[in-house]
Amino acid sequence: MKYRLKIAWTKWVGWIIGLLLGLLVLPGVSYAHLVEMLSSFPENGAIIAEAPGVITAVFNEEMQTETSNLQVFDADGNQVDNEDGGVDLNDPNHASMQVSVPSLSEGEYTVRWQVVLLDGDGTAGAFNFFVGDQAAASAVNFAPIPDGSEVDTTAVPSAGPNNTLWLVAGIVVTAVFVGGAFFLFSRRNSAS
Repeated sequence: MKYRLKIAWTKWVGWIIGLLLGLLVLPGVSYAHLVEMLSSFPENGAIIAEAPGVITAVFNEEMQTETSNLQVFDADGNQVDNEDGGVDLNDPNHASMQVSVPSLSEGEYTVRWQVVLLDGDGTAGAFNFFVGDQAAASAVNFAPIPDGSEVDTTAVPSAGPNNTLWLVAGIVVTAVFVGGAFFLFSRRNSAS
């Protein structure tokens, strides 16, 4: 009976060690996920007579206030906003961004956003709008950016704790607890 328990115990320990080693080789940045822009004002591809004083983008997750930004560029690639784009601190969910713009002349504008989530994941994208009328927009062949964004998802290293290390620590604690219970149970059964 003791020999069977020793073999079972050895196999169980081997599986736990293999699982822990497998988890340790997982990269800490493999948890990246895509952020969606839910809406914007003006909308992607909008043709508006006059530019609003503030441009807004709303996302599906809370963002880091220090590193997320929103910028507006003209057709020549010049930044034309007031350089104050970022997370709207009046939004209790911190899921929207705003940037103020001066009076914009007629033409095409691109709004670029970079979002960094609380867990360190980052996403960037863009949408565009046209100031003027339909005839002027047609004359320059203005078209919305496909799908409202040019998305590039990245995993930005986070200053916070590594999720893989917390997962491994939880598994180790659980394994020690279960292993201890198994050991005590097997000792009690072999004594009787």
